[in-house]
This record gives sequence, C-alpha cells and structure tokens, in this order.
Amino acid sequence: TVGSTAVDPDDLHFEFPGVPTRITTSAFIVAFGLPAVLGAQASTDTLSLAGRANIMFGIGLTGARDANASPGAASTHTTGEVGSFAFNHWVRPEVAVQSSAAVRNSDATDSGGHQHTNAITPLLFGLSYSPRALALTPSLRPFVSAAAGPYFHTVADAGFGSASSTTESVAGARIATGVNWFVARHFMLSLEGDYHAVGRFE
Repeated sequence: TVGSTAVDPDDLHFEFPGVPTRITTSAFIVAFGLPAVLGAQASTDTLSLAGRANIMFGIGLTGARDANASPGAASTHTTGEVGSFAFNHWVRPEVAVQSSAAVRNSDATDSGGHQHTNAITPLLFGLSYSPRALALTPSLRPFVSAAAGPYFHTVADAGFGSASSTTESVAGARIATGVNWFVARHFMLSLEGDYHAVGRFE
C-alpha cells in the first residue's frame, strides 16, 4: 500500500521457521467504502470533506499466495495483506481520523491430523490528509496517511486431542499514499500503497 522508499513487496525476514520478525512490505489495496455518516455541508465548498465518514473493506493486490496439497497434507501461504477493515471520519475539510485492522502474512498447514496456523494482525489508529491543492476533481482526492499501534502475531496448533495458542504483540507503524474516488453518495473506491515498519517478534 509506493512507500517512502523502494521496497520489495515480498521483503520478509524470518529468524525462526514460520515466525516473521520484521515486516517491510509494500502492497496495493483496493477498498470499497459505504459512508456511514454524511454531514450536511453548510457552505458551498465542494472540496471540503468535513463530516464525511466511511467504512472500508480492502484486499491486498501484491504479495504472494500459494496453496499446496498432497496425500495427507495441505498448506496455504500468503505474504502481504489478506484483507482489511477500516473506519474513517473527516473531522476537518482535509483531515480524517482513522482506525483499521487487517490480516497479513497468513499461513495454515494440515498434516497427519495436526493443524498449524499463524498470522499477523495490526490494529492501527492515525490520521489521513487530503490536501485541496492536490485535488484532481471534487470526487478524486489524493491523500497521505500515517497510523501506529500494536501488531499481533498469533500462532495456533491443534491435533490429537490437544490445542494451544500463543499471541505476542509489538509496536509498529504504517504510512500510506493513494487516492480516494467518491463515486456516489453511498459508494467510494480507494487505491493506496502502504509501507509497514514493525518491531521484532520473538
């Protein structure tokens, strides 16, 4: 979701098998927004976004996805973003507060009755800025955003009458740039590029 530096979309570093220790990925997503609140604008400023709010659902467009199956075993592996959910509310004509959650770098295996899954889930809070000077039209609004929060790494194992799950969290941040297209009163599309910087998982 494009970062401030050129980053390989599949740049993942592993210290232990299956446990990512740092995420430095770049991925494009497309999101669909359903405005939850559209405040009436008292002025005729067509570039003001104040009062708008939307709920967005996204999917990753870069990264790697693969699946393998053999007698008695199956596995899936995904790098980059699997899916995301976000809420944005414009509190100023150009500034929105946002919160988001996503699933990234997910793995699942099933072998000989043993199931193993792990995934990274960021929960982020931040701001988005859509400068008037860069507005292409009233409905096409480029933006930049920054958010920070915990990144959770969850590992679960189950099989032969036993099950275990562990979760650890580290601090991380995301910067993004993209464009919002306000297609209609109750529909919006967004295309953005993200850069994630995350602490080390044990």
